[in-house]
Amino acid sequence: MSKSLQDQLLALGVADKKKAKQAKHQQRVGPKEAKGPGVQESLQEAQQKARNEKKVRDQTLATERKAKRLRAEKLAQVRDMVKSNLIDRGNDAQRVDFRFPYGKKIRPFPVSSDVRDRLARGMIGLIELDGAICIVPRDVLEKCIERLEGREIFSHLAKLEVQDDDYPRIPDDLDW
Repeated sequence: MSKSLQDQLLALGVADKKKAKQAKHQQRVGPKEAKGPGVQESLQEAQQKARNEKKVRDQTLATERKAKRLRAEKLAQVRDMVKSNLIDRGNDAQRVDFRFPYGKKIRPFPVSSDVRDRLARGMIGLIELDGAICIVPRDVLEKCIERLEGREIFSHLAKLEVQDDDYPRIPDDLDW
């Protein structure tokens, strides 16, 4: 039988027994190479990733809370403006119906004749807050609508009629 290369090299004197034994040991044990990141590195990466995700989640929650708080503040401002500028409907005995579109229906709203004329001319308007319809001046209603932009809230404001006192009144029965 033929001798192994190691035995042949030992016989020739090129290698000694100590180096051969060391080579055999290295071959048996094998090189210790890191096959991936160590436990510490992977743990640190996982912790960093968790911290980043928590930071992003906290930031989104903070922005949502801030937006909700701003909406609530604007609604409170609108409530205060409507409450301070509320116009009375008029005397119960003298009320007539003012009809306005409410969704897909026409809704009657009993008010005095003076208030009805001002509503029809667009000098005052209607806004619904907390289930109650309130009458407010035009400028207040426009501010309320501006503050509540993007929210579903009912408001009615007729087009403002411009009074031309210089121009004579045209009779209703005039045929063209």
